[in-house]
Amino acid sequence: MPSDQKAHLLVDAVEDRKAVDPVLIDLRDKTLMSDFFLVCSGTSDTHIRAIADSVQERGETEYLNRPRIIGQSVGEWILIDFGDVVVHIMSAEARDRYKLEQFWTTPQPKGALPPTPDNAGPYSLSDPTMSEVQRWEQASKQVEDDEDDDEAGEDLAFFDAADEELEPLEDEDMGLDEIETPKGHPGPAA
Repeated sequence: MPSDQKAHLLVDAVEDRKAVDPVLIDLRDKTLMSDFFLVCSGTSDTHIRAIADSVQERGETEYLNRPRIIGQSVGEWILIDFGDVVVHIMSAEARDRYKLEQFWTTPQPKGALPPTPDNAGPYSLSDPTMSEVQRWEQASKQVEDDEDDDEAGEDLAFFDAADEELEPLEDEDMGLDEIETPKGHPGPAA
């Protein structure tokens, strides 16, 4: 199915679930990564997930390639990537914060990166736009990352200490000097 036809099919899917202000952005002359972005909003996490479900169901019924989906667990920004068409379903706050439509519809300096949660500015745990769930998830993620870093450091220290305590094995230690070697074979290294 051509990408423009697929994009309009997915616009219908988000409109079926009453997505807020769907905007289809033609990227064919701007990037090789996708032909179209479809950006829309939902009024709540539940609404955002319902829109995402509608997009996935439409993709299945129309036999589109299985999409890559990111963000379903949080529900603030769900990205559904069909390859040539990428659907961004966002909360109004996230849509305002990341300004995808503005980025992709206005000239950008060479090398400018599109906004993502990683580069559009860090969340502060005291950010008033964050829900309690988002604050908890971010704080939990930071604790997990710190614990992973600590464990990696402990593992490295353990193996470094073990390497210092052990001496390399010699052929005699492994009993290789007692093995008979076939004629013409040089035998164990001396």
